[in-house]
Amino acid sequence: MATTGGRNIATARGATGTGKDVSNREDLANFISMITRDETPFLSSIGKSKATNIYHEWQTDELTAPGNSRVAEGADFLAAGSTPASGDGAASTTVGAMRTRLGNYTQINSKTISVSGSRRAIDQAGVADEYAYQLKKRGTEMRRDMEFDIVNTYNKQTTSGARQTGGYQSFVNSGDTCVFKGDFTAPSTANAGTEVITVAAGGAKAALALTDIDAVMQKIYESGGSATRIMVSPKLRRDFSDLMVNDTGVRRNIDEDGKLRQSVDVYMSDFGDLMVVPNYIMGLAHTTTDATTTQFDAADSAALIYDPQWFAMATLRPMQEVEVGQKGDSTVGMFIEEWSLEVKNPKGCGAVYGLE
Repeated sequence: MATTGGRNIATARGATGTGKDVSNREDLANFISMITRDETPFLSSIGKSKATNIYHEWQTDELTAPGNSRVAEGADFLAAGSTPASGDGAASTTVGAMRTRLGNYTQINSKTISVSGSRRAIDQAGVADEYAYQLKKRGTEMRRDMEFDIVNTYNKQTTSGARQTGGYQSFVNSGDTCVFKGDFTAPSTANAGTEVITVAAGGAKAALALTDIDAVMQKIYESGGSATRIMVSPKLRRDFSDLMVNDTGVRRNIDEDGKLRQSVDVYMSDFGDLMVVPNYIMGLAHTTTDATTTQFDAADSAALIYDPQWFAMATLRPMQEVEVGQKGDSTVGMFIEEWSLEVKNPKGCGAVYGLE
């Protein structure tokens, strides 16, 4: 029998024996403290839409590049797709020629709960009903899983096995709006939703620089967009704040109360203001594959520069509890949701890939 300080532990807890310790009540607080983060910064920033099929589609469009559209007085109209013989005027455009049809498959996420009859019946500290408590916990976990699929896994949409929705990196990976560092390059093809970046065998990465962010902002501006947020891992959040000193020589701000301001909440670039948003999920260690199945650690590897208006979570089946019923002496239930990431126009967003 274990002892501590010459006293029998079981007796001290009042389990057995005699004496003054037998009547001691157990001192267990009536709450459960949960420390794990439950935020979903990206999902919380974007809109919602409705999917009506397992392949959710939408269209993008754009204007032709600015140029010469003057014509001579009394000139005849131009046939679709033709160019003026004199060189004056711009070529006419066929209706719908600039439109692109994009799509993404829906993905089913699920969490299962199983609680025994005894566990539901006993009087527990901090839990009124174990089944209800586990439902809430699993629902929060599932929402975090969805955030992980969008921002950190470099998911490409697939239909084989369990359907997979394409994540941010499978839509926003063009050199038109992205900067690639180290051994990271754009995919060889530009099929939105089905390709991700390519990583050379060495997998070398490089540090974040302000010029990278400025370059992406310029690319987005020239494409017609206007990003408003930069989302980074906790490590890159600190690196970004350090850039304000190391890259520019700017001194930290000390207010009238003597408080030293360390962080940078908004970066005012030449092409708009960026709110700096940390996302702890982007810092989780996770091995994924590139366009050629080369494996690399995705943690801290990207800075997402985007405008929330270009994204939405398209729901085919909203999150719901399905109570399966009794399985022996246990109550079994599950949370389930079917959804897809809608990237309304990838050219309005960018990223810096290959960060360390």
